Amino acid sequence: MDLDRAAERLQQASKELIVRYQFRDRNQICCHGLSVSQCYVLDALAEQGDLTIQRLAERMQLAISTMTRVVAQLVRQRHARRRRDPQDRRVVHVAITPRGKEVMATITRALVESQKAIRFSRPARRVIGIPVVTRERPRGRRGAVRRR
Repeated sequence: MDLDRAAERLQQASKELIVRYQFRDRNQICCHGLSVSQCYVLDALAEQGDLTIQRLAERMQLAISTMTRVVAQLVRQRHARRRRDPQDRRVVHVAITPRGKEVMATITRALVESQKAIRFSRPARRVIGIPVVTRERPRGRRGAVRRR
């Protein structure tokens, strides 16, 4: 296979994977009362601990004003808490609360279970040496897989 064709196949596989996970995450996270952005912020706080609004915005590639709004929603829901830096009152630190840790643990468990279901319910194949989960193929008579 030539390099151009391999690159096209990799790009297509990447796009399908991103779309699948984007919607899977949105559907599973939203049922816990969080937006995807809020979930990513909580995840970052759970992993990194106390972070400033500026560092969170950089990490999520969002504007500081957008991050301030996302954090405000998390604070209202008691999933995060804010505090001003004692040395520089312009700097705001954000930390996850015990309630935020609980909801993140619940979401993480649900996502892991979803991974298991995806991985073990469908046959895997390789695309350019990368294992890829594929959709079930339609079955023909007597349960045989039809050839394409």
